[in-house]
Amino acid sequence: MKKFLITLLVGVLLTTGAASAFGVRVGESEADVTAYRTERETDEGKVDEGKADLPEETVSSELETVWEPQSVHLLSAGDDLIHSSIYEQAAARSQDGGYDFTYLYENVADYLSGADVATVNQETVIVPSRDPDTYPCFNSPPDLAKYLVGQCGFDVLNLANNHCLDQGTSGLGECLSFWRENYPDILTTGVYQNEADRENIRTKEVNGITFSFLGLTELTNGLSLSSDSEIVLAQALTDEETETLKAEIEKAKSLSDIVIMNVHWGNEYSFTPTDRQRELAQMMTDWGVDIIIGHHPHVLQPIETRTTADGRTALIAYSLGNFASAQADAYCLVGGILDYTVSREEENGEAALTSYQLKPTVTHYDSGYQNNRIYLLEDYTDELAAAHGVRARYSNFGLPYIDSLLEEIVGGETLNGVTLSE
Repeated sequence: MKKFLITLLVGVLLTTGAASAFGVRVGESEADVTAYRTERETDEGKVDEGKADLPEETVSSELETVWEPQSVHLLSAGDDLIHSSIYEQAAARSQDGGYDFTYLYENVADYLSGADVATVNQETVIVPSRDPDTYPCFNSPPDLAKYLVGQCGFDVLNLANNHCLDQGTSGLGECLSFWRENYPDILTTGVYQNEADRENIRTKEVNGITFSFLGLTELTNGLSLSSDSEIVLAQALTDEETETLKAEIEKAKSLSDIVIMNVHWGNEYSFTPTDRQRELAQMMTDWGVDIIIGHHPHVLQPIETRTTADGRTALIAYSLGNFASAQADAYCLVGGILDYTVSREEENGEAALTSYQLKPTVTHYDSGYQNNRIYLLEDYTDELAAAHGVRARYSNFGLPYIDSLLEEIVGGETLNGVTLSE
């Protein structure tokens, strides 16, 4: 009898607990419990109380992400000038009979490839059907391209410079075809297959900001295109060329947030911009250029900002000097990479330059121009400087010499980094 009462009591308690779990009072029928359980399970399958009947677009709009500020980190290098000692050492290091330029670029490759966008002035043409050649009429082996693109990560190459016609009109045409056919994703500027190609402004969208890239040279070493050639070399030496340049810049600005111009100008081995450089810089920035990357002098020149006619802040690096070279003078071995950031701080605001800095570089070679390689100055040492081959002509070459040169030409503010106020 006692066992029966205990069993009965446990059964009642279990039934009460199960019913309570579904919010049903003890004493309600089994049918009531089943109906409530079905209703509860149906409710749990709904999107949310009060939202099941909302239009689909209303629900999805609540899931949209909040807009965040956009930012793009860019790096621009100077003249990539491939002398014979450089390509000869690349041939000696190759394991397959080609040219291995790893050693030349390996100390700066990680830094360059880490940027969102990297640009360089490719001073020497690549004409695969002809043998490599050096000054005064350069030609670089085609293997160079895979190191510029694959190792260094360059996205944009300016081809408009005083050596672009070193291999004649046919050589320049072959060079253009080489880049287009083998590296179609790389943007090349300043030299174009024809007028239609020039009108196809090179643009690139990165992190929601659109850039246009242009190129220009005021020098061709006295050489000119064949009269029957369709190739177009961007210049601004005549009134007609200047008007064409103005229209090109205005079109580029209409297509993008930021216009970047690589320009070959000035006097070789001069640390001071000419009046023509300053005049052209003002015109181009007023027309719509936001950042000017200067080349040709083979030495550094000042970097400055200026206010344009429409109130923008434009950046002008008059010359970044050499990126790679085997030149004989100490001041030609100190160059720089322009490190800058473009941002859009508000969803409907304008994209603009927000910071910039010059990262100095040193081109190093041993005695007899051997073992040529590039260093960031921050990685360069007294020991390396003491072993530099240039000391045979410049015994004072060393870190104090380099620091003094940089301070005099560029100034500490640019070397330490400038942040622009909104």
